[in-house]
Amino acid sequence: MRVKCALSGVNNGLSHSRNIALGGPMTTLDHGTYFTSLPREYYVSPEHFATELDEVWARQWVYVGHISQIPKRGDYFTFELANESILLIRDEGDTVNAVHNVCRHRALRLCDQPTGSVRKRLVCPYHSWSYALDGELKTATRQTDGENFNYSDFGLYKIHVDVWKGFIFICLADEAPKPVASMIDEKSSADMDLIGPTRLKVAHEIVYDAQANWKLLLENGVECYHCPSVHPEFCVVLNAEEMSDYYDRDMVPEVVQGLVIPVKAELDSLSMDGSFVSKKLLGEFDNGVEIPREFGAGFMTQPGYAWGGFHPDYGMVATTIPISATRTKMLCQWFVHEDAVEGVDYDVDELIKLWDVTNIQDLAIQERQQQGLSSSKYTPGPNSFDQEPGIRASLRLYLDMLGELDESER
Repeated sequence: MRVKCALSGVNNGLSHSRNIALGGPMTTLDHGTYFTSLPREYYVSPEHFATELDEVWARQWVYVGHISQIPKRGDYFTFELANESILLIRDEGDTVNAVHNVCRHRALRLCDQPTGSVRKRLVCPYHSWSYALDGELKTATRQTDGENFNYSDFGLYKIHVDVWKGFIFICLADEAPKPVASMIDEKSSADMDLIGPTRLKVAHEIVYDAQANWKLLLENGVECYHCPSVHPEFCVVLNAEEMSDYYDRDMVPEVVQGLVIPVKAELDSLSMDGSFVSKKLLGEFDNGVEIPREFGAGFMTQPGYAWGGFHPDYGMVATTIPISATRTKMLCQWFVHEDAVEGVDYDVDELIKLWDVTNIQDLAIQERQQQGLSSSKYTPGPNSFDQEPGIRASLRLYLDMLGELDESER
C-alpha cells in the first residue's frame, strides 16, 4: 500500500505507543505496558458532550456536502450540527457561502426545507427582512438603514467555508483552521484529481441513526481489527491487511488527511463482487487513462469523523453528526460521474449495497457498545498496538483539542 504522507519528523503517535509498551507514565490513554480508549464518562456524560461541541466540533473542519448539490447561483442546502442549522449557498462562480440559518430580527429560521433555491436574496417569511447571498442585510422592512441601527451590524452570522476539490467543509470557530489543501499530502491530492472530483454528483443519500456516542463511530472507523468478524461481505473485496497497515503507518495528526480504502489486487472496485457498479467511470478513467493497480483515493477528518473512499467508478462519503452523548446520525452520500445515467450506467441498489450492509453492521455494533458502556463496571481494556493504533492517534488529537493531553502523551 502506498504511504500517504512522507512528512519527516511528524509523530503520528505510533512510535510513542511502541515505547510505552516498554514501560512509561500513566495517562488517560497510556497505562505503562498498554493503551486504552477513553474512560466511561467520555461516552455517556451530557456535560462532557456539551464541551465537545464547543472544543472539538466547532473548531475543526466538518464535511457537509459537495458543490454538485448547489449547481447554480442561489441554490442552497441546509446542514444540521447539534442545535445549529447552517445554510450553504452558491454565490457567483464557484463561491460557496455558509451562514447561520436564523434571521437577525426575531430568530426565525430563514429556510425550513433541506434544499432549495432563491433568486437574488434570502427573504425572511416572517417580516420580510432580506439578505444578500453572503448574509449582508439589505432590507429591514420599514426601518431605514442608519436611522435607529446600521444594517451592517445585523447581517447573518457567517461561517468559515473551505471547498477542496468540490467537497465542502465548514468551521464554526471565530478563527478558521489552516486550509484543507495544506493538510492533505500531494499523493492523496493527485489521486483525487484522477477521479475528476468537481465532476461528480450525488446518486443516493442515506441518513443512519445510531443510539451510540459519536466517538464509537470514530474508533470503529480507524481500525480494521473488527473487519473479519463483523463484515464478511466487506472482506470479500477489502484488503483488510492493507487497511490495518494504513492505520499503523500512514495516519498523521491532522484534522483532514488522505485516505485509501484498498481493494484486493485482482478486483476492480469496492462492490459486492469486486466489479464496477457504474459503467461510466470517474474523471480521467472515463477518458481512457489506465487505472493504476489497486487504485483508491479519498480523505478522512478526525476527531469529528468523516471519511470518503473513491474507486474508478464511484465513491462514498460518510460524515458523523453528533446529536447527544448517546446518539449519532451518519450522513452517507454515494457519488458517480456527473453524466452517469441511473438505470443505464448504474443501478442504485447495486451502487449502495456493500456500504449499506457494512454501515448497518457497524452501527449495530456501536449500539451494543453503548449499552455496555452504560454499565458501572465498564473500564477500558487494552487495545492492540498492531491492529488499533489509529484509535490512539485519533484520541490523542481529540484530547489535545480539549486541552486534556498530558505532556507525557505529546
